[in-house]
Amino acid sequence: MTTLPLAWIVSILTSIAAFALSQDTRIPFLARFFFCAFLLTLATAGLLLGLRLSFDTTWAADLQPLVAVMIAPSAYLGFEALTQNGAYEWRKPLFVNGVPVVLAQVAIMSDLPVSADVFILGITSIYLFRMARLLPCTADDFVHVAPHALRILRSAVYATILLLGLMVASDLLVVVASMLAGDAIVLRFLTGLSGVFTAFIFVVALVGAPMLLRSTKASLASPEGPSDSDRTMLAKLDAFMNDTNIYTDSNLTLARVARRLSVPVRDVSTAINRITGENFSRYINGFRVRHAQDALRDTELPITEVMFESGFVSKSSFNTEFRRITGRTPTEFRSGRAND
Repeated sequence: MTTLPLAWIVSILTSIAAFALSQDTRIPFLARFFFCAFLLTLATAGLLLGLRLSFDTTWAADLQPLVAVMIAPSAYLGFEALTQNGAYEWRKPLFVNGVPVVLAQVAIMSDLPVSADVFILGITSIYLFRMARLLPCTADDFVHVAPHALRILRSAVYATILLLGLMVASDLLVVVASMLAGDAIVLRFLTGLSGVFTAFIFVVALVGAPMLLRSTKASLASPEGPSDSDRTMLAKLDAFMNDTNIYTDSNLTLARVARRLSVPVRDVSTAINRITGENFSRYINGFRVRHAQDALRDTELPITEVMFESGFVSKSSFNTEFRRITGRTPTEFRSGRAND
């Protein structure tokens, strides 16, 4: 009886997870894109691993390292996209992170007297370090994640760091074995370990992934209720926003607002988080979207000009936030007004 290699079962699970993730519009497009790329590279690595170990397919062994070097960068870019505000452009990070991957793939395909695992080890080690640098980020740094979900997000980052650490350990073991032993059977087994570790750890991490970015009002309640000082602070902040329209400044920061109010940054951030369940970026975007609604309703300004006047600098961010708050895109909102 023919049985599926275990790695193929993992590939099926990760492919299903990638499809489900691609349909979740609550997650910003760039984050979805890179997380799906991460899952699909895992699925492909599992498929190739099954062909390699169960059927001794030569071309799969040649292709697997080319896929493996993309796993760590795509994972990092998925999390990093959650920290980017409206100024985020996909071309720059894709170029900056894509060039080293392409160079590593070219080196792997070249007839160099160096094991492919050396290049995988190098790329994965770099992104292991870059993932670790995301851990100190706060709720206000992860602008697309509700504050209450920060703990879950950090757990996902820790799981991914563990995953990349195991990949580094197994690839290092392969490199050492190739230098000291040279046993083909041992090398085939060890080279497959990184793919197995990667697949199984991430499948476990997927259990918490659907909860990561939920931002419905029902789930946004903070474990610690707001105090009277929080309500006073938010009322003061709301009045400041309405009186000055400072939210139309695309470079506005939490520190700058706190200085204008002559209060600690932490007090402003805490009041926003406890009462609204949102971070500073989403709070400000609420004012920007309401400003844009008024402009779309009362003027004939082009949508792009409305976007800039409201404080947004990216069309994708403008559309995403507008849809999140109103349930419609700016174009649909203006069309609906015309039909009323």
